[in-house]
Amino acid sequence: MRYNRILIAPDKFKGTLSATRAARAMHSGVRNAWGEKIQVVELPLADGGEGSLVALHTLRPKLNLRADILPNAGGLNRSVCYLTNNTDAYFESARLLSLNFQGNRRLPLLDRTSCGLGRWVRGMLDSQKRELILFLGGTAVCDGGLGILHEFGFQLLDSKSNLVQSLRYLPNARRLIPPATFTSIEADIKMFTDVTNPLLGPTGAPKLFGPQKGATPSDIVLLEDGLEQLSRLWAEFAVQNDTNWPAGVGAGGGIALPFLGMTKKKATLSSGSSFFLEESGLASMIRPGDLVLTGEGKTDAGTLTGKLVDAVVHLCHKVGADCLVVSGAVADRDKLEAANYPKTIAVSTNGIVPSRKTAAYELSRAVTRTLSLVK
Repeated sequence: MRYNRILIAPDKFKGTLSATRAARAMHSGVRNAWGEKIQVVELPLADGGEGSLVALHTLRPKLNLRADILPNAGGLNRSVCYLTNNTDAYFESARLLSLNFQGNRRLPLLDRTSCGLGRWVRGMLDSQKRELILFLGGTAVCDGGLGILHEFGFQLLDSKSNLVQSLRYLPNARRLIPPATFTSIEADIKMFTDVTNPLLGPTGAPKLFGPQKGATPSDIVLLEDGLEQLSRLWAEFAVQNDTNWPAGVGAGGGIALPFLGMTKKKATLSSGSSFFLEESGLASMIRPGDLVLTGEGKTDAGTLTGKLVDAVVHLCHKVGADCLVVSGAVADRDKLEAANYPKTIAVSTNGIVPSRKTAAYELSRAVTRTLSLVK
C-alpha cells in the first residue's frame, strides 16, 4: 500500500451533507477501494461558517448545549442553539441568520438585520461570561452590524439630526451617538470567519456577496456607500485613525465591525479554518506518507479566500503529505491550478450536483472510483 494512513477532513457539503456525514461517506469509499487494512481517521471540520458549532461540539463534547429565543434576519423569533461552559460561550451566526432559512429570506436584503446576534451577546454579557467565541460566516445579512449597534443602544443621525434606522438611509448618516450608559465590554470577544474578504471594494461584502443574498445593482451601490459611511463613523468612535480593519471583516455581511470597537480588550478577528485545524490537532497529526481527503460542496476560486479546503491543501503542502480534494462540484480549475492545487475531483461526472438524498452515496462512489486508480 502506497500510504500509511488516510486522514479524512472535509467541510460540510452545503445543502446536502454535514461534515460528519461527508467524512463517513468518504470513509466508506476508502474501504470499498482499499479494504480494511489501512488506518482511517475521520476529522469532520468547519471554517467559521455553517457547521462550525457541530464541528466544535464533536471536538469538545463536554461543552453544554443550550438554546435561546432570538430574532432572525427577518425579525421573526426562533430557537437557536449555542455552546457554553461556566466561563465561555460559543455562537454560530449562520444558525440564526443563514440564507437557508425561509424566515431570513422573507424580507429584501436592505430590510434584514443582525440585531439577533447583538441580543445574544448582550445576554451572555449579562450572564457574566468572560469569553465569547463567534463564528460569523454564512449569513443572509449585509448590514455591517447596524442591527447589533441598534441592539446596544447606539444611534445614527443624519445632517438634520434625524434618526437613521434603516440600511436604506445609511449613506445619509453623519453622526454616531453612543448610549449614555455605554461602557466598554469587559469580556474577550474572539471572532472567526470563513473568508478573508474586506468590508468594501470589489471583493467586499456588498459587491461580492451581496448578489448571493439577493442584492440588486442599486442595492449594491447603496450598501457600498452606506457601509463606507458606517465604517468611517465607527472608526472615529473606536479612536482608530483609519478604516483599515482586519482581514475577514467582510465575512457575514460585515457583522464583526461593531465588536472591533466595543471591547476594553481588543476583539480579535481570525481565520475559522486555522481555528479548526488547531482545535482538531490535524496540523500536528499529518505526516509524510499520509493521504488527506478533504472536500466541500463546491470548490472554486472562492475556496482560495480562506475556506477550510484551502487551509488543508496548504497544510499538506507544508508537511509533505499527499492531498485529494473531492467536492460536490468543481469550477475555476485554471485558478486552482495556478494556486498549486492537488488533484481535485467533482462527485458528479455529468455536471449535476447530487441531491441531498443521493449525496452520500455519490460521494462514496467518487472516492472509490478515484482511489481505485491509485497504485
